[in-house]
Amino acid sequence: MNRALGAALCLGSVVAIGVSAGPAQAETQHAGCRVAAAKPYVAVDGKIRAAGSRAGCENGARFRVRILKSRPGPDRVVKSGSKAVRNARVTVTTTCVDGVYYSFVTDYRGHVSRSKPVRLDCSSPTPVPSPSASTPTTGPATPTPGTPAPSPSAKPTVSQAPSASPTGGTTVGTAVENEVVRLTNVERAKAGCGPLKHDARLRTAAYGHSADMSAQKYFDHTSKDGRSFADRIKAAGYSFRAAAENIAMGYPSAQAVVQGWMNSSGHRQNILNCTYTDIGVGYAASGNYWTQDFGKQ
Repeated sequence: MNRALGAALCLGSVVAIGVSAGPAQAETQHAGCRVAAAKPYVAVDGKIRAAGSRAGCENGARFRVRILKSRPGPDRVVKSGSKAVRNARVTVTTTCVDGVYYSFVTDYRGHVSRSKPVRLDCSSPTPVPSPSASTPTTGPATPTPGTPAPSPSAKPTVSQAPSASPTGGTTVGTAVENEVVRLTNVERAKAGCGPLKHDARLRTAAYGHSADMSAQKYFDHTSKDGRSFADRIKAAGYSFRAAAENIAMGYPSAQAVVQGWMNSSGHRQNILNCTYTDIGVGYAASGNYWTQDFGKQ
């Protein structure tokens, strides 16, 4: 089954608020305008996808995303696509052939970004973090320019109501979500970090995002309505000094998804960050969408 991962952090991967962390991809910045290239990955439909994002820019430009295949001699461009944008995310898709690929983006205004190369196996896709931007701060996150502030009407519509219900009593989350919490704490214990508490507010934010991705058939830290993970966490009533998010798609079990995250440096960094004290896990069964939201108040 095709699988994909994404990591973001507030305090930290590869989006951060509160603690500095290296982004999952190379990024250049000029006067607030920045572009970012995400590693190519094999999507659920068996095709290679790569995305680039342009943010914080005041002027429009032709934004191009290229997928290149590494080989002896000059690397070959296997797919290229462009769009006139100001701030947007552009995705290109190509037929999958096993090999080593990377993405390269430019807006022809001096902003360029190149992802790290990744080996893709069309029959057994490698989890890859989705693109994100780093925004260190010393306090709670605020919406970035162009992003609507959280509001009740901006919350995603959840269609998988049974999955959203706790297992009973005051327990937070479902059995499978709590197994993700347990396995996450096992890994943290190995690294000398304290256990995370399953927080109802973070779980609300995490499940809402998983359900929204499942219902609207997308995979990204940014919701279709433009909200970031920080916006969703705050809208759920959780004020934080540090926060982070991991997402995944296609993993059939709690054990599989935690192992996938642990096999990816950006996601592992979020899990093993001893700063965090709380966690929320949300799982949407249709498409196997997973979200982990981490926090410290």
